[in-house]
Amino acid sequence: MIHFSSFIIGYILGNFLFALIVGKYFLHADPTKNGSGNPGTANMGAVFGKKWGILTLIGDAVKSILALTITWLLFKSQLAMAYCGLGLMLGHCYPVTNHFKGGKGVAVIGITMLAVDFKMALIILLIALVLTIIMKNLTIPPLFFTYCFGVVSLSLGKTNRGLIFWVIGIIMTIRFWKDIIDFVQGKGKKVDILFSIKKKIGIKI
Repeated sequence: MIHFSSFIIGYILGNFLFALIVGKYFLHADPTKNGSGNPGTANMGAVFGKKWGILTLIGDAVKSILALTITWLLFKSQLAMAYCGLGLMLGHCYPVTNHFKGGKGVAVIGITMLAVDFKMALIILLIALVLTIIMKNLTIPPLFFTYCFGVVSLSLGKTNRGLIFWVIGIIMTIRFWKDIIDFVQGKGKKVDILFSIKKKIGIKI
């Protein structure tokens, strides 16, 4: 019952898609009808500007933190938070409030990992960041850190937690499928994080 309740808490709050909220109340535009059509941070930033992408990211982060905090206060269990994260992921990717059409859940799952096991998650996320810089790609690193968290959890004997993150990884794989195909075919969009940072702070390249 604890795990089911945690899942439901996550799913309900996961349904709040801040790309749609920001689009409706601040931009008077529907992000699902612009750019890639994905109601997430990346599409909001690409179509409407970085400010709105960041605001969307903050909103999605806040709902995730809120759901995980409620779960922790109620049950004091890391496994319960993992179930909450699964609910968050499903609610964000397949929200009943938007006809089951949602985002990809990268921020949601990153925050869940940090809440469940901060030290392990931080190491894996830093490795994923290095991969992002090297590969100049935003598709493979999120898949890496999700599956990797599951593998390490399994290796530590935390079977249920590991399986939950593998299920989350499968959900993310489905959501990223088109991007994965583009990456394999060499058509994936390149994102040079270091170049962007240097440009932002005025370093000549």
